[in-house]
Amino acid sequence: MSTCDFCTMPNARWLYVPQDRARVALMSDDGVVVPLPNDGRWRACDLCSDLVDTDDMERLIARAFTTMRILGVLLPDGGPDLEHMAMVVMANFATVLAGRPTKQPL
Repeated sequence: MSTCDFCTMPNARWLYVPQDRARVALMSDDGVVVPLPNDGRWRACDLCSDLVDTDDMERLIARAFTTMRILGVLLPDGGPDLEHMAMVVMANFATVLAGRPTKQPL
């Protein structure tokens, strides 16, 4: 059983493979650039797949955070820490959305 790379729930049924793989990195306040490791290929459950297909980044991140909380991951309740975390997640997800992906069943 495959896990969704977006929300971490079981039953991923789709694979997104970007034609032009985006390379994503983050820069810290002191100028250190850290690449986010991934191969650009993302598995998705049906719900996350719908959000990817409609390019709905806001709801995709909200879904990821909701399932993280359900699974017991401690997340900030709000403020700059949550905004920073959302930015990191969005940058990682952008490797799929920016890469003109092809969608194929798993």
